Amino acid sequence: MTAVMLSAGCTAVYRNSDACEQMTREKLAAKYPRTLTVSHTGAAIRGERVVVEGQFEALPKAASGVAASGVAAASGTPVVVATGKKKKVYTATAAECTFAGSDLTAFHWLAPADFVDPDDEASE
Repeated sequence: MTAVMLSAGCTAVYRNSDACEQMTREKLAAKYPRTLTVSHTGAAIRGERVVVEGQFEALPKAASGVAASGVAAASGTPVVVATGKKKKVYTATAAECTFAGSDLTAFHWLAPADFVDPDDEASE
């Protein structure tokens, strides 16, 4: 019986992680028609809080004034990644979902800064 209870808790974590990742993709698509590349998904015990981290290719105009190269910065600042002669600009992103069981109760952008709602208590 203990094994059944433990596996049920693990299932909720995975299900909530998948739901948060999907919500993050949908919210990003509503702001920018870009593909999210997820680099990490972390879930608290029982999946009550899930954080999805990743990056997306920024719009071309964001490339102006960006001098750094490498991978996306955690601050959400666009970073240029040189690929041959083309330069791609990526923006780091992170979002937090909270759940009551398997029901999504809140979604908050953590990065980039221009996605974060200043009236959002979780963003402070």
